[in-house]
Amino acid sequence: MAIDFSKFDAAVDTAALQKDVNDAKVNEFEDVPDGKYIVSIEKMEIKLTKTGDKLMFAVQFKIKEGEYANRMIFFNRVISGNTSPKWTNAQAIKSVITWLSELETEVEPEFINYEDFADCVLDIFQEVQNTVELEVQYKGDAFNPVTINEVFDL
Repeated sequence: MAIDFSKFDAAVDTAALQKDVNDAKVNEFEDVPDGKYIVSIEKMEIKLTKTGDKLMFAVQFKIKEGEYANRMIFFNRVISGNTSPKWTNAQAIKSVITWLSELETEVEPEFINYEDFADCVLDIFQEVQNTVELEVQYKGDAFNPVTINEVFDL
């Protein structure tokens, strides 16, 4: 499916936009360093990967205090299309279930099928959204970038 860029170009003064792009400051955000953070869960879902051919468990956290307050950290885990015998879809899903269990929700995380699992993740998100904060250990380059240390009720 091709994009018709002409309607976007027609909606702006492209010469002025080009000048603004040239004058714009470079994003100077540094990566959030590894460490302990108090976070809220802003988004949690099962979604398609960027390539659209696999499913992924995705969580977006907001840091609540300190120097990095209001910055986001992420945890993503591909749960379909894993072809390595050392890391299967079953192992990926089990790791997500184990992580979800740390949230200590009334909804019990379980896998019956992908659609049901997506509903389960949404139910858990709805239970914890705006009701808990977490102390987490964040390691940006780690396979498990976000480990839950403690859950606090708000």
